[in-house]
Amino acid sequence: MPWRPPLGPWQATTALVLLAGSPARADQPFQTKGVFTPGGLVAVTLPSGARDFQVNGVPVPEAAAGVHLLGFGRDETGTVRLSARAADGTRLATAIPLAPRSFRIERLPALGTTDTPAPEWVARREREIARTVLAKAVAVARPTDAAGWQGPFVLPVAGRITGVYGSQRIFGTLARNPHWGLDIAAPRGTLVRAPAPGIVRLADGPFLIEGNLVLLDHGAGLVSLYAHLDDIRVRPGDTLEAGDPVGTVGTTGRSTGPHLHWGLSLLRPAATATAYREIRLDPALLLEPAVQP
Repeated sequence: MPWRPPLGPWQATTALVLLAGSPARADQPFQTKGVFTPGGLVAVTLPSGARDFQVNGVPVPEAAAGVHLLGFGRDETGTVRLSARAADGTRLATAIPLAPRSFRIERLPALGTTDTPAPEWVARREREIARTVLAKAVAVARPTDAAGWQGPFVLPVAGRITGVYGSQRIFGTLARNPHWGLDIAAPRGTLVRAPAPGIVRLADGPFLIEGNLVLLDHGAGLVSLYAHLDDIRVRPGDTLEAGDPVGTVGTTGRSTGPHLHWGLSLLRPAATATAYREIRLDPALLLEPAVQP
């Protein structure tokens, strides 16, 4: 029997377009899919013939003809202003407030001591980070290689959710990095599957923190990460469909038990060919029916 998605796709929504200085015109909407909230990913489809799409005054590249991807970081707030030039030259604009979110914050007593990593550990970690940076830079440079960003996305492994996006521990006044993804506990050896089509950009390990990892490029700058794998069943350059095996659940790297860490990021070009800006997203928002604010 073929593998079936445990959860559903994005919920499609529509935002009214406001013509600058004119009443709202419902016959020329921006079509949107996703949730305007921290950690959210939204696809915006322009009216036919529209161009020069901008978000808060900044141009956003196309994911496909007339379609643009937006991503919102964990700590983003306020209003998102979308604008474009209609086929007749009219300026289209709308403002959509980001729905606020609260995150799981755990406050603990200050740590008594903080270990300083050995120079060998630091040097190895720098090499590992450089490899992931290079793999992500390839995804940024080749945004049309894959179209898995169009979804739907499915859960890569069935199991108990043990870690959620945005959660954070604070020891005294020292704030640790937020948790950038979804942790799913499952028995060691459980098959991990691709949640959407993509191209493997990195498949290696064990890394010091991530253990055995796979980086999957879904196109348009959207990439997903699968960490702590027991074994890896893909190679860089492999093209995957949703449901194809990626590896198996493990506890490699910095891990206290068998689980999958699933991360998701939207990458945007930066000043140089090898640079990019990374927006960490919540993969759970691609699985659960979303409520448009």
